[in-house]
Amino acid sequence: MTNPRNHPLRWLPPFILGVCAATTAEVAAGLLLYAGPGLMRSLTTIISVEALSLGLGVMTAPGPRPDLVESLRRRWLFCLLSFMAATLFSAFWSVVQAVGGSALGQGMGLAFLAGLPMYALGGVLGAMSTVAATAEPGDRSGSVGGAALLGGALGFAATGASLPQVFTPASLLLVCLVLLSAGGLVYGSVLDTRLRVHVRARRPSPLGDVRVEDRHLLSRDTAARALLEGDFVRSWVTLADEQRGFWDEAVCDTFRDPTSASARLLFFGGGASSHPRTLVREDATVRIEVAERSGAVLELGREHLDTGLRDDADERLEVSVGNLDDALGRSDARYAMVLVDTAAFGPVGGVASLGARARSLIFQSLDPGGVLALGPLRPDAGAWTFPEGWSDARYRRDISVDVGSLGMRVPSVEWVWVGSPDAGRAWPARVGSFERVAGEAP
Repeated sequence: MTNPRNHPLRWLPPFILGVCAATTAEVAAGLLLYAGPGLMRSLTTIISVEALSLGLGVMTAPGPRPDLVESLRRRWLFCLLSFMAATLFSAFWSVVQAVGGSALGQGMGLAFLAGLPMYALGGVLGAMSTVAATAEPGDRSGSVGGAALLGGALGFAATGASLPQVFTPASLLLVCLVLLSAGGLVYGSVLDTRLRVHVRARRPSPLGDVRVEDRHLLSRDTAARALLEGDFVRSWVTLADEQRGFWDEAVCDTFRDPTSASARLLFFGGGASSHPRTLVREDATVRIEVAERSGAVLELGREHLDTGLRDDADERLEVSVGNLDDALGRSDARYAMVLVDTAAFGPVGGVASLGARARSLIFQSLDPGGVLALGPLRPDAGAWTFPEGWSDARYRRDISVDVGSLGMRVPSVEWVWVGSPDAGRAWPARVGSFERVAGEAP
């Protein structure tokens, strides 16, 4: 499938900018040199002003920031206005020939025909270069400089052939104004297919920076917020009105018995989940422990995903940060439910990174009628097996949101694998929006 962000006309807007830059440069040189004496002095002045204006415009290019696209749109509008002013002044110059004979007229011509348009064009080209430089992998925005130079070559050739014969200078600039309007429309569609990534927060981590990103793709009206550890997505939510149901929420709603004598739950690797805090608020009898490997994940999850988790303990919600194997070894508690977040193990090699002792402790910590659940990533083949005599069931669902277009390394299918020491346990056909599957190993 063709990448929607590789717009087929992404080369055209900088090409048009190059055409317009060459056109206005040559129109300015033609009018100013024709109107007065001193060829070399005037030529040097015109070229210097044009190069200086273009360079200053490029130097004002914005850096990577959330409003980069909006800034570029404003620059394009300013470019249109500058060419409109150049067109009007050129028409006035052609009608009132005396304008070119005065120093004031020459100075105004240099400003309106050379300085202002070239500065505006440089600003747009600089912003386009920033857009191209900050593109996501696979978002090939094309060579801005190369397309602009090719357009400049065409602009010089076309203007040089047309200026002495048919077109008046004002009509050439009017053509540029039409081209810029068309180029703005094309580049607007290019920007709509560009993935916009806003890094809301970042924390250093031994396994890669932990960060929160807002990702938005206008062409598909898709947006999501993701908590990432290195290249691995720990948690994500859509920014639309309808957010997806989380796997741990579905498991708790299906299998947790609020009337059970044992109301203790363990979220293993659950530092990016908001469900533990929700359960504590909704059920005054539940007691929850959350074991998280990364303090940065815990912190950013609390600040940007509303998890409400802190590295401390209260009467019913205890959160610990550190080695997950050690967290199991420090406690001899028994749980009615243990939920293992497989996404938490992506940065350390997957669920296979849990040693045999850690798995044994997880199995031993479960009450006889309890439920052990893994999700939402599919464990590697052979990375996890339930003990002999346990019953288990597997569930899966397709992710309806097109997160692939947002450049996140999230599988299109989420898994839930549940097991219990109760060998005769009857498993339901559905767990939330997950459907049970048979004969397919996770």
